[in-house]
Amino acid sequence: MATVKEELANLIRQQPEDSSAEEVVRELAFHVMVQRGLADADAGRVISNEDMGRRIQAWRK
Repeated sequence: MATVKEELANLIRQQPEDSSAEEVVRELAFHVMVQRGLADADAGRVISNEDMGRRIQAWRK
């Protein structure tokens, strides 16, 4: 298994040569957010769509 540094370096290498710094950072941030979400799901830290809908409605008030 690759280290975090190796994993992120691979992601950077996969970006097009003409990518801007902002695009690369955005891609890295997206990757980290997805990994966090997957870890949360694996650990059972999830809520139902219905519960999320109720939370969103509460925010709108």
